[in-house]
Amino acid sequence: MFRIVTLPLLLVTSLAQAEVQLVLDGDVKLHVVNGEAWSGPGIFDERDPIVLADGVTQLVVNVVAELGRSRTDTVIERSEAFVLRFQAEDTTLELGVPEIRSRDELRAFNEKPSWSLRDQQGNAVDFQWAVLEKSGFQLVRDYEKEIDKFNRNSDSAAAIKTRKPLDISYPSPPPSISDGDVAEDQTVVRQMLRYWYSKADKNTKSEMKRWIQSGE
Repeated sequence: MFRIVTLPLLLVTSLAQAEVQLVLDGDVKLHVVNGEAWSGPGIFDERDPIVLADGVTQLVVNVVAELGRSRTDTVIERSEAFVLRFQAEDTTLELGVPEIRSRDELRAFNEKPSWSLRDQQGNAVDFQWAVLEKSGFQLVRDYEKEIDKFNRNSDSAAAIKTRKPLDISYPSPPPSISDGDVAEDQTVVRQMLRYWYSKADKNTKSEMKRWIQSGE
């Protein structure tokens, strides 16, 4: 039986939609969105919808379930990690899973996952899925690295094939240009952006992406 998350959906229906709003079932753990590690919301907004760009979205998710006979007799178990890929525009979606409360139910879900992706009207949204396989025992998984390898090597419909970025190396920073020359020198601008982006660490790259998306 699928649980319906009502509060976030009521909140997002009042928003002017210009993108995709994704609401996650309480047992769904999100690890990667479109190749980027997901750090998760804060403690006060953990049920808020996730804002995605229109178009194709790829997620790495799993289920974190409390298994046991009572609240005082439970253990936390995790399902396999799954890659989900879907396409949507200007809508609100809910990603859900059936209630899992036993190891047998978790085992059945891993063998035949029953993910549910629906829009506000309750209509099923098409998606592709695959198991994100791991090799050997891993205490901590690098999902960002794993999905990159998956996308490069897998023929699964859930994979997203991306072009290898241009390998541009500079012995020194590219030449600077004045404000008046910007319109005529966009090639140099692109080279400069690539250069400084390649020099940035992971946190700085994330800040740059958020700044670009903000349009400031």
